[in-house]
Amino acid sequence: MLHRHQDHVAFTYGAHIWVAPRDGGLARRITATQAVESNPHFSPDGQWIAFTSNRAGVAAVYVVSVDGGDPTRLSWYPAASSARGWTTDGRRVLYASTRETAPTGYERLWTVPREGGPSTLLPAPWAHDGSYSSDGGRLVIDRMTR
Repeated sequence: MLHRHQDHVAFTYGAHIWVAPRDGGLARRITATQAVESNPHFSPDGQWIAFTSNRAGVAAVYVVSVDGGDPTRLSWYPAASSARGWTTDGRRVLYASTRETAPTGYERLWTVPREGGPSTLLPAPWAHDGSYSSDGGRLVIDRMTR
């Protein structure tokens, strides 16, 4: 998966998150663990990258500075969670999870503050992915993986 921002691209290679200048140049590895890391998404200001990692045993959502450093875990529920993007103001990370959907799991969209804290379930009853309109007033959803 490749995610673009104004000056950089973020991508997954070898199960790690990398960032490179958009016009070409040296790529920098942002994560380095034995875990599988994927789904990088730049914050609207380009200062943060939300991503998915199984470094704690279950796929969870993390955020790290675009310059690297220690990631912060944002999702803590035992069900897998996958980063999908950001709210337009950059204050919350959008993610998909099957949490609280027993007995048959299906994904729904949640948001969580960039600094961490309680997650908020979005009103879409079933969604694998989503993207906010530029004004943040609407959310387009995709109910299944492609």
